[in-house]
Amino acid sequence: MANDINARVETRLASDRHRAIIDLLEERGTLRVADLSKRFQVTEETIRRDLERLEGEGALLRVHGGAVRNRKEGLEIPALQREAWNREEKRAIGVTAASLVEDGEIIALDASTTCLQLAKHLPDLHLTVLTNSIAVVLELANRENVNVILAGGYFRRESLSLLGVPTENMIEGYHVDKYFFSCHGFDLRRGVSEADELQAQVKKSFISISEQLILLADSSKYNRKSLVRLTGLEKVDKLVTDNKLPVNCVKEVKQKGVHILVAD
Repeated sequence: MANDINARVETRLASDRHRAIIDLLEERGTLRVADLSKRFQVTEETIRRDLERLEGEGALLRVHGGAVRNRKEGLEIPALQREAWNREEKRAIGVTAASLVEDGEIIALDASTTCLQLAKHLPDLHLTVLTNSIAVVLELANRENVNVILAGGYFRRESLSLLGVPTENMIEGYHVDKYFFSCHGFDLRRGVSEADELQAQVKKSFISISEQLILLADSSKYNRKSLVRLTGLEKVDKLVTDNKLPVNCVKEVKQKGVHILVAD
């Protein structure tokens, strides 16, 4: 039992470290093994294994003494990799967010792995779901009471989503009661932001047609800024996050008029 617990803890620490490495790489463009070893207080051999795994997932390219951004893959991290980050927090957030959906509503879901968790836990209600996520469509394929609309466009393999002007145009022809979406980061001054420009443009289209904006973001995304600003935090109606967001941060977000739901 102790060995199982230790193994789970080590897996969680490695997952958090991988995410932090990717974030640093987006900011700096290049990283050194020695610097990462000091930052995360692990051996250089551990960092080399981390970089080897991330290179295998297409997230970076290893070079002598460190790593550089894999520009061929763009800024978006593959969905299978993102799904492993903060898995339990995302599941809890998805369950809580699903409880906000009411019978007869028209909702929109983005292509994030957190919204995929919401889809997995949707109650058996009569709904219409608008999305650009193929993963969400597959998850809801057997829900007889759910009418699914997939916004077509150019296929993005990394996120299993559809993007581009065709997607945006189709979305803007609809109206939804609630838009559930995630982000790369959010803070008080910058607001809600996204790393990938194409995903950001689609999310802005969803935002423009929605009565309510419900942000699903775990606590690691607070005080993080990214390339494209989606909207001001004061425009968000509700934030569903995990219980690791510090009390002072909760107060700061609430002062922006955002209703916060904490997922256990």
